[in-house]
Amino acid sequence: MNIDNDFITQNNARILSGFQFQPRYRPEYKEHNKNDGAGHQEEIRLSADERRFLSCVFTYLYRKTLTEIYSEVGFSASKGTRISKKLERNLMVKIFNISKGKGTSKYPVLLLDAYKILNLEEGKFEGRGCGYEHLIWQHILSAHFREFKAVIELNRGNKCIDVAFEYQGKLIAIEVAITSAHEKANIEKDIQLAKAHSVIIGCKDVKILAEVNLIFGELGGELREKARAFVLSRILGMSIEELIGGAG
Repeated sequence: MNIDNDFITQNNARILSGFQFQPRYRPEYKEHNKNDGAGHQEEIRLSADERRFLSCVFTYLYRKTLTEIYSEVGFSASKGTRISKKLERNLMVKIFNISKGKGTSKYPVLLLDAYKILNLEEGKFEGRGCGYEHLIWQHILSAHFREFKAVIELNRGNKCIDVAFEYQGKLIAIEVAITSAHEKANIEKDIQLAKAHSVIIGCKDVKILAEVNLIFGELGGELREKARAFVLSRILGMSIEELIGGAG
């Protein structure tokens, strides 16, 4: 395989192509009617600060934390918290708490009503079926392994890998397991189709880790030798040698 800078640039452009911010208008306020679930229409009005916040979330979606977004738009922590909480109550954003081991980071994600009021189309991701939290972790892991030119949704042998990179000439595959439902198939396809040297299953929590470890017992010898599983937050504190161990 060959993961060079041109490939990474083109691949990331493909993954993030839906998130180039091109607003079609710039009024200070925009009226937007929203159904309250009981058949009534509720008018939503955005202030200039709220619009700036949502636009910044859109620009750095899945890549920057809530605190980093506040800094980008020049909000104090108190002002940013007030605005983000109001927008969360109005179902414009959803904020995910992501445990990284030494603490918890908050990541804001735009919801459908925010796209409508900003007059933008929601980007399409190949891995979207697993949800927002899955996408956040893909970006966290790709940033963590940037020195190895990690790629999101690398396609090898018609198998898309959540995060993949080359180490010492060998393909390392990392799959994000928010649930354990598809991990047996991921391991089999990453090794048999994508020809991965090592498959790392990053598990949301210890419950998912226990389920994945049971799945390992169902694998054949060669597959089992090339697969390892850890809680996602632990991966962020491991060296590459610790991560792949004696796989393969």
